[in-house]
Amino acid sequence: MDVQICLSKSEDLENILELQAESLRALSPNYNLDQIESLIRNQRLARLQINESIIVAKYNNQIIGFASLLNQQTRIGGIYVHPNFVSQGIGTQMLCAIEQIARQNKYKVIEVISYLSSVTFYQKNGYQIISESAFYCENHVWITCVNLEKQLMNLTEIEQLCLWLKKLFF
Repeated sequence: MDVQICLSKSEDLENILELQAESLRALSPNYNLDQIESLIRNQRLARLQINESIIVAKYNNQIIGFASLLNQQTRIGGIYVHPNFVSQGIGTQMLCAIEQIARQNKYKVIEVISYLSSVTFYQKNGYQIISESAFYCENHVWITCVNLEKQLMNLTEIEQLCLWLKKLFF
């Protein structure tokens, strides 16, 4: 399958939001319907407001996936693949592209707050579980998730100590 990975354009946003909603509905077995719909509304609003770099995966000129890196943060904003295209390496291709952008920005460690259904995907790509967490989504709907991180570049001893302290206290 010939998939093209490229930066998104402003006109891609509606397609991205639709893909995100479809992906959450089809690929989130760990959450109930209220949680999924709350996440969709919450993520839609966030996508419209946050400063992020978004890449898209296109097949036959259609967006079949997207990934984002939050600007001014060392955090992945999400990786979503259309349900018809999962388990074909597209998420991994987008993750590699996001990690490359992070390296270009001199990020030494990258973090992600993962939905429960995506934890294994990140682990297979070298991410380590840091902690379990949760947050309130729209209408006080509780969403459990997992915090993971991956070291992209070598850390100095001071940076390693700071990272260890962060894990210890946060």
